[in-house]
Amino acid sequence: MTSRISNLASSRLIQSAIAQNQERMNENQIKLTTKFKAQTYAGLADNAHKLVTVESTRRRVDQFLGEAANLKLRMDTSLNSIDALKKTLDDTQKLVRDVIDDGKLPNGIDKDSFADVKISEVKDFLNVRVAGRFMFAGSKTDTKPVVPGDMTSAPTYDGSFNTVSEPSFYYKGDDTKLKARLNEGVEIQYGLTADNPAFEKLVRAIRIIRSTPSNDANIQAKYQEAADLLDQAQTGLEGLELNVGTKLEQLASTGKTLTTTKNFLNGNISDIETADPAQTSAELLNDQNMLEASYNILVRLSNLSLTKYLN
Repeated sequence: MTSRISNLASSRLIQSAIAQNQERMNENQIKLTTKFKAQTYAGLADNAHKLVTVESTRRRVDQFLGEAANLKLRMDTSLNSIDALKKTLDDTQKLVRDVIDDGKLPNGIDKDSFADVKISEVKDFLNVRVAGRFMFAGSKTDTKPVVPGDMTSAPTYDGSFNTVSEPSFYYKGDDTKLKARLNEGVEIQYGLTADNPAFEKLVRAIRIIRSTPSNDANIQAKYQEAADLLDQAQTGLEGLELNVGTKLEQLASTGKTLTTTKNFLNGNISDIETADPAQTSAELLNDQNMLEASYNILVRLSNLSLTKYLN
């Protein structure tokens, strides 16, 4: 049998349509399986650039959220240390008040052992680390910030029974207050250093207790200086606690904003790259019907011959 030239051209046209139909069907089957409109950026045509931009923004938001989580851990740890030091301060105040009231140490109290325990607590709470970083050392995060000198040496008195600030007696960090970026254009200073006056006055008060002999003629005057320092340290610790708490609230608020932004970006990304199952199924069914029709036409064309055409 001999096919007419026109039939041959038609046959090739139908075969080309069949190939295109099969390609579209394969693409739609992949869409249904993966739930994505395309497997590459190129397959998204004009939306590819938009998707790249939105994904880049989302990665930046994820970085901020990750840093916020780390920052919260550091600030919570700092807050725990401050809270623990308030207990150390309270115990020290009780001893000092007893001496001021009675003019001598309470029976059974070894003030040297007491002071050694309390300075050890201060060291433990201010030498705390998070992920290998010392939290109260400023930018010297690999340096233990609190290493007291000889506790038997008295603080420097100013000619009376008032002492002067001496953070260098124990502090090995620097003056840098650590900062972090919470969001674009939003920065927070969160770092506390162990030479803060509230901590220094607590250390100085403990030092007075440790260096003052039990039979010192001026024990009440010296302990009164310790009591004044402890009162100031207490006010300072409460201020630090409030400051850290306020920054934690700021961190939480910024975190909510970032989460809202991320959800919005996720919605945009989903709209760009996620295939609509109903639409994809409809397109697949339509392509199947067209493919079946194309096959039917191709079969009819293949049955036509010049003899049949002339007859």
